[in-house]
Amino acid sequence: FIDTLMKTLGNYESFVGIDKSKEEAESAKKRFKGHRVEIIDMNAEALEFGNDTFDTVCISFSLHHLDKIDKVLSEMKRVLKPRGHFIVQEMFCDGEQNEAQKTDALQHHWHAEIDSLFDIVHNKTLTKQRIEDTVNDLRLEGVEIFESTHYVKCLFCEDRFECKDPKSKHVIKQATKEIDDALDGLRKHSDPKVRARLEGEGERLRERVKKYGSAPASYLFCIGKK
Repeated sequence: FIDTLMKTLGNYESFVGIDKSKEEAESAKKRFKGHRVEIIDMNAEALEFGNDTFDTVCISFSLHHLDKIDKVLSEMKRVLKPRGHFIVQEMFCDGEQNEAQKTDALQHHWHAEIDSLFDIVHNKTLTKQRIEDTVNDLRLEGVEIFESTHYVKCLFCEDRFECKDPKSKHVIKQATKEIDDALDGLRKHSDPKVRARLEGEGERLRERVKKYGSAPASYLFCIGKK
């Protein structure tokens, strides 16, 4: 999301990004080398920043990757300056979504189950109401919530027009690759029964992608002030 904010804001002093995974943090450091971006290996449940530190805080498509959502958001609010902006972007799994979007949600939940086998925190995506309730519980001022099927980053993507067709070769190739990559990782799991069940689900997902294509599940963009 830092990439997107850099392009949309235009004028900024600096960014600070955190990740609990040292490997992911190191990868991000290399990606943002030469930019005014600091990446820190840190637990979001216990942010190592003082109160009222940042002008803006944001979390993008990560709520379902957290063990303690309320704790993390409380910490984010603590380090946000008064009148600073709090941004939450998160996909949801329910509502009126087309078959291609349902494919995306089902694939995400399948992948989450595989990650969980290897002790990676990855839960099923939340309902729309749960996300709204979570944001409202922060008691921010002037909260605005927008629903969309296109991510903000799509504004800057050269392939954005190809993605409009959920059954385009580009989309199907990408969705199929994600399934194949997950299946490769699944082979490392020791329980043959669990492995066989999830492999079967993966093959059914592959057929679903061919039939309906794939499109990003709808998401909420929420913004408010402390």
